[in-house]
Amino acid sequence: MLKTRSFTILPLALSVALLLLAAAACAPQNKSGPANDASQTETSKAVTPVAGQIIVTDNTGAPIVDASVLIGVRENVPFPGNLLKTDAKGVVVIPGAWTDPQPVTIEAPAFVRTTWLSQSPTAVVLSPRRKAPAKSFEFKGKTTGYRNLAKDDWLDVGVVFPALRRDQLASLQVTDLISPQVDTLTILGQTIEIPSNISIPKQDERYFFTVTIDKPVFRTYLKEARTWKMAALHARFPFEQVVDDLRAGKSFYDVLNYFEFQSASLADISIAAPSTSRDMTVTDTSFDAKLDVAAPKFAAKYTMLAVAVTESAGLLYPTDVKKLQPSETRRLVTPKGASGYIVGALRETAAPAVGPAADALSAIIAKNNMTTRFEFLDVPGAPTARGSTLVLNPPKASVAAVTPAATYATLNKVDKITTGKTQLETKSPVWDVYSNGWSSSMDLPDFATKLTGTHRWEVLFGGAPTGTTVQLGPNLIDGLTHLSKSAADL
Repeated sequence: MLKTRSFTILPLALSVALLLLAAAACAPQNKSGPANDASQTETSKAVTPVAGQIIVTDNTGAPIVDASVLIGVRENVPFPGNLLKTDAKGVVVIPGAWTDPQPVTIEAPAFVRTTWLSQSPTAVVLSPRRKAPAKSFEFKGKTTGYRNLAKDDWLDVGVVFPALRRDQLASLQVTDLISPQVDTLTILGQTIEIPSNISIPKQDERYFFTVTIDKPVFRTYLKEARTWKMAALHARFPFEQVVDDLRAGKSFYDVLNYFEFQSASLADISIAAPSTSRDMTVTDTSFDAKLDVAAPKFAAKYTMLAVAVTESAGLLYPTDVKKLQPSETRRLVTPKGASGYIVGALRETAAPAVGPAADALSAIIAKNNMTTRFEFLDVPGAPTARGSTLVLNPPKASVAAVTPAATYATLNKVDKITTGKTQLETKSPVWDVYSNGWSSSMDLPDFATKLTGTHRWEVLFGGAPTGTTVQLGPNLIDGLTHLSKSAADL
């Protein structure tokens, strides 16, 4: 009997690797589909602070008008008139009664409530992130350009998804790279469920008998009608070997290193109608350069994943992912001469695929043109909510030349999606909280918000090279090299 897992393993490999920290550092976007709520090409424009003002902007530098600005823990505390509204330029004047460090919270329609702790009464520019739109637009087609699909014991597949901004990496969800929709394929009388954004060109492979596999059309779902930079990735795996190992009870991690990543293509896709069709080739850029990655020593309960991420016109896409044992060296592939990153992620091998324990990990982001010595921060213990205080467990500052730079907590509403036989989670951000350094607790402002359904606090501790300035906001990830994350449900 064939197993569904043999086909879901590829996008799961990509997502776990790119999930870096499965949800919380690099900025905006936790959502229920492979879409981003802001333009892929947006970056924060430099907005200069003005003396005596708080300026509130989105991540493009555009002012947010009529946003609420709360200075302190609740209205009229610590002084009367501490709840203000931004003007047409996104500005509020700093009150004279504000004399000591206080939390500052921004609320505005279409944006995530955001709090910056311990802010002094000085000029500042603050940028909350946008909420995800509720709409969904389909993009579908076939992947093309495969050169040799003769019966060769290797199954070739394509995966289509939006290219990523660097500031998205740590806030990715499984559903950003695995479609929450499934297509079905019948092989040898067995119904196989395949994520809809996978395309499998027609091939004959052997598994006791000759097996014809043909699922040429991909479907992926985007949250906005605009032009998207889409990536189509070509990978292959030894069909019989992977199916045998999965049938024998081996895990996703056990078969990950069988996968070979070959090439990719990027294309600008204009989305206007509810459904847009266009084929995508997978062969524009070959992965013909090699990068060696060496794992450090780590406890046997952990697994290390290393992923090569290539940069093109300011956007990123993965080109390889491998599992490493302690002190093991593995080779990753990438386009020759391309800039990008090597990301290492350390998580418990037995961690579940969903739930707060799935979000616990430690990660490192490094340029791919440098010799990277992976020294992970500790994976922190889960946070605990006690009234209006969030009790945290920062890692030990054990990595040389890395300074505790920032603590970032995000409260998400968690919804479960059953896609075929697989259960996934989607997360809708409710509240972002930032503080400098690594905090052992966060005292939160009081809001009379009634929470219904499952909610989860996810906390990320960010480390940066000594002397690096880190911006607390959607572009937090830009200055960070080390990340350590955990989560807990309320």
